[in-house]
Amino acid sequence: MYKIVIIFSLFTTLIFSATSQQVDEYMSITHSDRELIEIEKMFSNLSDTMNLEDDNISQQITISYQTYLGKHISENEMNKLLALYRKPIMQQYINETDMFDIPAEEMEIFLAALKENPLSTERQDLINELVATIINEDLLLKFYNSMMQRYQGKKKNQDKNEKSKKALTTEEKQFIKLMKKGITDELLYGTQVLNLDEIKKINKLMKSSVITKVINIEHEAIIQIMENFIKNIIAESNNLEKK
Repeated sequence: MYKIVIIFSLFTTLIFSATSQQVDEYMSITHSDRELIEIEKMFSNLSDTMNLEDDNISQQITISYQTYLGKHISENEMNKLLALYRKPIMQQYINETDMFDIPAEEMEIFLAALKENPLSTERQDLINELVATIINEDLLLKFYNSMMQRYQGKKKNQDKNEKSKKALTTEEKQFIKLMKKGITDELLYGTQVLNLDEIKKINKLMKSSVITKVINIEHEAIIQIMENFIKNIIAESNNLEKK
């Protein structure tokens, strides 16, 4: 009976998992495909720096990312997700806050102007609320620790943090702070064309259960890619030492 339940669960998961077409559309409509290109470049540069013999790393990252999303998001959830992101207000939000379309000089001028004329408290609170929705600090910390596995001694720190989440190192705190600041700056810049009511609508939509779930799934996918990448680095380093 137990085996039947497992087989049935796997069967229903395969039937109702998001299709590759849905995943492709989601990545396009949310600009995740553009983010993935930047991630591929980052890993490709790391591979070149470390002289790793892997010519297909970009293709592997894309396949791993898309497979992870398809596996952990159901077809029904993806339909709901696409319907939310097709809303005009969400499309405007995505286009305005697209980090790849923000000129560096304009961002610097904007942030400098903010120091002279700070945002209203209500607008700042709404942006802070949006940042809190987008960022999962536990997943950020896990991503950071995955990156640091290639350095000696960091594994011990990781084990300690798993036992006590409050005991963050100075480096971990700084990493989370920088990530938060980067996203906050992008949102401050991008949402300047939106009024308070529009930002409130976006906040409400972003807090929907399906979007918050998928945001975490995307982060988990990147973490898995990073962990696999680091494992390959460690394995290749060990092989070189044995030679």
